[in-house]
Amino acid sequence: MISRQELLERDQADELAFCRDRFSIPEGTVYLDGNSLGVLPKQVVSSVSDVVSHQWGVDLISSWNKHGWIEMAQRVGDGIGALIGAAPGQVVCTDSISVNLFKVLGAAKSLQPDRRVVLSTVDNFPTDLYMVQGLSRLLGEHEIELQLVEEGELSDHINESVMAIMVSHVNFRTGALLDMLDLTERAHHAGALAIWDLAHSAGALEVELDACHVDFAVGCTYKYLNAGPGAPAFVYCNQAIVQQVTQPLSGWMGHAFAFEFDSNYTPDAGIKKFLCG
Repeated sequence: MISRQELLERDQADELAFCRDRFSIPEGTVYLDGNSLGVLPKQVVSSVSDVVSHQWGVDLISSWNKHGWIEMAQRVGDGIGALIGAAPGQVVCTDSISVNLFKVLGAAKSLQPDRRVVLSTVDNFPTDLYMVQGLSRLLGEHEIELQLVEEGELSDHINESVMAIMVSHVNFRTGALLDMLDLTERAHHAGALAIWDLAHSAGALEVELDACHVDFAVGCTYKYLNAGPGAPAFVYCNQAIVQQVTQPLSGWMGHAFAFEFDSNYTPDAGIKKFLCG
């Protein structure tokens, strides 16, 4: 059995021990609930204060350009991309996981118009399944059909009828880590796409989206990325396919030339097409 003193010594010897002082941890609190809300980084307090009192309060509308608000979704996206193994230009920080998943499912369908099965697991996070069910109601089961299997049987059901596999990198119920590289390769071998939910792995585990040749990924920022309550999620699209896909929520910020105010929608050629409002 390891003694308390030995545990304290290991904590002190941890090469990341210095990071503890960067967070506001209430005295006497052992906080392990990063799955729902990460600890507040101390620097956030002054940063938020500056945005509210100076950027908004003083610089007003000029802040869209002066402080780079207009490009923030892409800039923050690239920062997140560095944490999840994605080269720049493949991630944007926007909307919620559910909304982003709806976009991704629509984009996957645009690449696979002749396939309809979205293969997932019976214990995947419910909102992911709800998005497929909603899209199926909207388009009809002849266009989108959700097929659920046990996690251990997922590989056995990846075949030529599958449009995409949609799985969580970490099972939120059991903590099981799925093999991203293997499952993505199996999907591609069957001509299917791979959609990964990183809600419980981004910021906590090593993620290598590019190296695993993942097609799409979604995730949130308020858990292990410590972004705070109500913070936006993120969406990833592999640069190899981004120019080919279309997504159903064609909003103003996804327009290739947003400030021309054209009445006809022309999607951006890159990851920016996944922005909406």
